This record gives sequence, C-alpha cells and structure tokens, in this order.
Amino acid sequence: VGLNIGGALFALTTVAAGFSGPCLPLAMLVSAVPVLLAIVPYVTLTSVIPTTSASYRYSQLFSPSVAVVSLFTLLVCMLIGGQPLFALGFGKYLNALLPLNPIWTGIGVLTAFYVINLMGVKLTARIQTVLFFMLLAALILYIALGLPAVRAENFSNPFPKGVGGLLAAAGLLFTFSAGGIFVIDLGGEVMQARKTFAKALPAGIAIAVVLYVLIGIVTVGVVNVADLQGKSLIAVAERFMSGPALTYFIVGGALVACATSINIIFTLISRGFLVVSQEGLLPAVFGKVNKRYGTPHWGLTAAYLICVAALVGIPSLMFFGSMLNLGLILAISVVTLSGFVFPKRYPHLFERASTPFSARSLRLICGTILLLNTLIFAFFMVAIGKASLVFLGVVTATCVYARSRRSALKVIKERLALSTGPNPAPLFWMRKG
Repeated sequence: VGLNIGGALFALTTVAAGFSGPCLPLAMLVSAVPVLLAIVPYVTLTSVIPTTSASYRYSQLFSPSVAVVSLFTLLVCMLIGGQPLFALGFGKYLNALLPLNPIWTGIGVLTAFYVINLMGVKLTARIQTVLFFMLLAALILYIALGLPAVRAENFSNPFPKGVGGLLAAAGLLFTFSAGGIFVIDLGGEVMQARKTFAKALPAGIAIAVVLYVLIGIVTVGVVNVADLQGKSLIAVAERFMSGPALTYFIVGGALVACATSINIIFTLISRGFLVVSQEGLLPAVFGKVNKRYGTPHWGLTAAYLICVAALVGIPSLMFFGSMLNLGLILAISVVTLSGFVFPKRYPHLFERASTPFSARSLRLICGTILLLNTLIFAFFMVAIGKASLVFLGVVTATCVYARSRRSALKVIKERLALSTGPNPAPLFWMRKG
C-alpha cells in the first residue's frame, strides 16, 4: 500500500480533473484496470524468477534491446519527471504554510533525501515506514470529513470532454496504481518472494485504488471542477477542514506523500544504476559502490543533479507528471510483452510457475493489458501536447544509445539463449526467493 500512495495523489489529482471533469473517480478506476491485470504476468514471472531490478530483467525475456530502451526511458522520466514532480509538489504545499519559494524548497527536499539515500537502505526503510502511517491517517481524515460535504449537483455533467478526456486523465493518473507494482523489483531481497508478492501485491493495490476513488469523489464532489483549475487539494480540504486538522492534512498528507515518493525513487534509481553498470550498459563509475554505505554514490549524485536541473528549468506539474506516467506505461507494457511470450519461449520455466492461469489465459490477459495501455497512451499523448514530443525524443535517444552498446547487448543475448532450447540452463540473473 505504501508504494502506491505517494506524492502524485497531491500533485496531479486536480490537474487530472481538468481533463476528466466530474468523472475523475471513474478515471482513477480506468487507470487502475491495466495495472491490476498486470499483476498476473508480474506475479507469474516472479513466482519462477524472483530477482532484484525485476522489471528490467523480465523485459529482457522479450528483448534485451527493448529492455534497455524501456529501462533508460523510465530512468530519464523519473529524473526529469518523477523527482521534480514530487519536489515541486512538496514546495507548493509547504508554501501554503510558510512563505517559501516552492522551487528552492523542492531543491532542499531533494538534497535531504539524496543524502539519506547515500547513507544506505536501512535508514531509508525506517524513515519510509514512519512516514507511511502519518500519510494514511491524513488520507482517512480527508475522506471521513469530506464525504459528508459532497454535493450531488457537482456530478450532473460527468463527461464534459467525452471518453477522450476520461482516457487522458487515466494516463495522468496511471502512476497512482503503477507505483506499487515496482515492489517486485525487490524480489531478490524479499524472503519467500513468490508467496509474499502473490498475496500482498493485489491486496495492496486494491486497497490503494479504493482510497483513491474515495478521494476522487470528495475532490470533485465538494468543489466544482471549474473552480479547481490551478488549485491543489488544499482548496478542497479548506471547505471542511480548518486549524490543526488542515495543518495535519498538509504536513502529514501532502508533504509526507511527496517526501516518501522522492525517497522511494532514489532507492529504485540506485538499483537501476547498479544493474546497468554491471552489465556494461553504463560506464562503471555510475555503479561504483561506496565502501562504507554500499550505495552507488556517483550514480546517485548524477541523478540528483539532473533532478535539480529539471526542477529549476521546467517547473511544471503537468510536464513532470506526463513524463513520469508515459515512462511507467511503457515499462509495464514491455514486461507485459514478456508475459505474453513467456509460455512459448520459456516453456520449462512456465511449467514451474505458481499460477492458476493457463498459457492461453495468460496471453489473453496480457493482450488486454496492451490494448488498454495503448488506448490510454494514445489519448494521453494527444492531450499533453509538447510533453509528448519530449517523451518521443527521450525514447529515440535511448534507442540510439542502446545501439551504441551492441557489444554488451550481444553478451546478454548469448546468455539468454542458453536458457532456451532442449537443454536450457538457468537464467544468468536468477535468484532464489
């Protein structure tokens, strides 16, 4: 649940309402459907191959080259989209309490969690746990006090921009559920990963979706959508909160949500640098580990500097949210492609998978996910304008870079080839879970 509920809720909900109108809760559900279905291929793969940096590893089962493009695109989208989004969101919400410049505040929170992540995962995990419970209490407060203030007339015209607006909003809200699925990236570090993910992942995402839908109902039910333009959730909360309750919602809700998201993304980025450096896809310096703390300090430093540059250069919640969500849609779609080909390409592994689904059912589910993601992706790209061109530029650049690392990709392909055929060898990155 903790990985699903993050800063995007506070930074993007009112922005998405501008696309969807009063059907915002439905857009939240639509964005969650492909993610909930994607649990099937993810859990099927992790039941056989629990491993660290799982999304990248599983993408290799479809194509090592496509996996590299997907991973580097997602890393770039996190650096120029995700981290600046949550940092700017943090700054804007703190500005409601203190007269501080949101960008400088964002740089400050980025710096704080950069230092924390340099000091290792144990400290990071402890901070994350404490912050999550503060956040959950703030969300429950918002829902409990807000539902009685919902007005039915605010839902009188639920689809002012049609299906296109609904799907565009679903694209901007994709990260709401998608974030939690990346807990599988820790598969090599979780005890009994097969059983843990099969039970915890569907339950965690489902609980988060319920919370999101209730928050969506409160948001567009309390305040007319037209009055939310350029506003944050504070504009809604002020209608039924004041004093200490409102302050706690801002601090324990918005600020904590943005902080936990920044913390998690720095952790995922550090693992990404380690993996791609070990495989020769980035210069070794980016994966060089600090002997005292066990973290890739040069890789994290480079990531931090890129995040700060993006925050200063492009202070736009819409742009940042667009980049993050497009990267997530691509990454989950590529893993879904791996799930689609998995039974036929790796039958010896599929036979060992702990899944109630047949090969045909798995392919049908994966095909449905790809169709839904394609629809959401297409309408979202049209709606966001220039940001879509930047994303296409990022994908093109990563394709060119992948071609420049042909020798490293050749080694990866040769290792994967040993895992197919009449006498398959274990996948070279398999871990016991």
